[in-house]
Amino acid sequence: MNIQKRTLVTAVCCTLLFTACSYDKKRIVTPNNSNMTQHQELETSEDVQKQTVTQPTPVGSSSGQGYYDESGTGDFPGVTGSQTVLPDMQYVKDRIFEYGRKLDRWKELDEQAIVAELDETASQEMVRCFRDLQKVLSGYNRIQEALLRQDFMDASQLISSTEIMELEQHDISFLESGCGRLLKSGPDEGAGWAQREKQADLPQIETLIERYAGSEEFEEVIQVWQQIPDNQLDRVHLNTMISYGNALMALHQEAEAAKVYQTIVDQMSASDDQQTDILSLRRVLADLYAASGDYQKAEKQYSEISNDYKDLASIESWGILQLSILERSEPGSPELEEYSSLLRNYLGFTPQRDGYKLVWQADQFLADYPYSAVASNVDIIRKSAKSKADSWLAAFLAEVDSMAAEERFQDALLKMETLQEDILSGEKLIEIRKKSDDLTLAEAVNRETKKIEKMQALQRDWNEALLLIDKGEYDQAIELLTTMLDSEYGLKADSKISEASLLSARAERRKAADLFIRFTKTTDIESQKKLLIESRRHLVDILVKYPDVGITDKVRGNIERVEKEMNAIDPNLIAQAELVGGEENRDMKQSGKDAFDIPVYTTPQKEQDQELAPPSLQEQNIQ
Repeated sequence: MNIQKRTLVTAVCCTLLFTACSYDKKRIVTPNNSNMTQHQELETSEDVQKQTVTQPTPVGSSSGQGYYDESGTGDFPGVTGSQTVLPDMQYVKDRIFEYGRKLDRWKELDEQAIVAELDETASQEMVRCFRDLQKVLSGYNRIQEALLRQDFMDASQLISSTEIMELEQHDISFLESGCGRLLKSGPDEGAGWAQREKQADLPQIETLIERYAGSEEFEEVIQVWQQIPDNQLDRVHLNTMISYGNALMALHQEAEAAKVYQTIVDQMSASDDQQTDILSLRRVLADLYAASGDYQKAEKQYSEISNDYKDLASIESWGILQLSILERSEPGSPELEEYSSLLRNYLGFTPQRDGYKLVWQADQFLADYPYSAVASNVDIIRKSAKSKADSWLAAFLAEVDSMAAEERFQDALLKMETLQEDILSGEKLIEIRKKSDDLTLAEAVNRETKKIEKMQALQRDWNEALLLIDKGEYDQAIELLTTMLDSEYGLKADSKISEASLLSARAERRKAADLFIRFTKTTDIESQKKLLIESRRHLVDILVKYPDVGITDKVRGNIERVEKEMNAIDPNLIAQAELVGGEENRDMKQSGKDAFDIPVYTTPQKEQDQELAPPSLQEQNIQ
């Protein structure tokens, strides 16, 4: 059995490799349901010449202000731009479904390939096949997402006709390839979306709606809802319908929101599952806990029942007052009209957009109609709006304070600038302006403090560099001074680097002179060679490390003098010194030490003689 399976899989992979060469390519016929339509609502920056596009009815004002407009005009100018021809949603869904089936087929072959232990070439062909399949599938998924969000995508996210054409070419190329024919699971004419399960993509749409609703992107909620097929509307989850209704309320589409909520109420009233309400179930549960002796849990459930009835009482009171104004007011009366406006803005209230506007409107209503039958309800609206606005503003300012605590004063000030002053009350506006002034002052103080701290740090580095120079540790001093070149100490540091370089070069030249003096005082040939090599090395080191110091001419003359003595002893000594010096340099670099910090072995008496010898005498000897 294993031999047969291995043979089968091997044959499959060979087909992947060679069928493309022997197959007569055919023209791919677009399925009947894959017609291309032009979506007028998508605005792009490519392809068709500029023309006026009829946009769908806006669901919010272009300025971001969603507060209800009593004028009722709602005029929005048309948008002029170019268009991209996009595939029809049905066609995109068909292609995604088809490539999903091909992916399942590939997984079956891959599992068989693991058992068959394919060779490297066949395995690479399987991998290439998978990558090509994923490339096309990902392309169609991206177009589907664009169709769902087409009115709310940034210009950078728009899909051009060129990208669509390239995807279609990749699709055709894949179908005509050996890989495409191998993964073909029947006539490739599009299985059709209708052959899929009716709820196949509904969970994905519902998840998208809940995500947008959670981030208060209400326009996107409506756009995604409109993509739900009619035959799936009766399967939409209750929470999704509520999110859609709330989005309509937030955008002041009260009539449409009322239809949605009417549907919700009708479904719940007609459903057999809703005949037993939650209060009855909770009572049975509490009785069960009490009967079984679990009194703590029973007490908790009875308390919940009491709270639920209190909530129902407040709802009943609200409804009675609402009914009273409807019964006593004539249609079109000023009081009823103003209360309706207040109620509309309450249902669509969003603190970050409306601020305290609803509070002011409630105050105005109570001032105009102090004895209104719904005065209590207006007071509830006012308290609710004020509480939400206060919470929003407190969270906003807390975020600003968090930025300030992290010394991100510029970010905090920029965030403060996003606040709209026309939605804030007088006392809150004073608080906001004071906060902005405090942030501006804190930013200036922080900037000056950091400047002072920086100058203090530079002064400490400067003092440390001077101490290093006094100690004769010139290289460390130069390294520290180099870090200060791009600072306020730049000019001083550059001047001090030149000074330290000259002092270090003179010190190295003095060492070379000491070694040369020792050479003149010894008669041992090997010692002479060593001393000359060391002296020359110090001199060469000066030219390498400090090429711009003022004593380079003298150093070159000293090198010539030393090399003359080296040639006199052994003509090959300079070449040997170069070779040995290079090897020692590599050893020094590996050990982390300077290449020329090689100890000079002298007797204590000779060192004392050298220290007592005047520098002028040493220079005279080396010259």
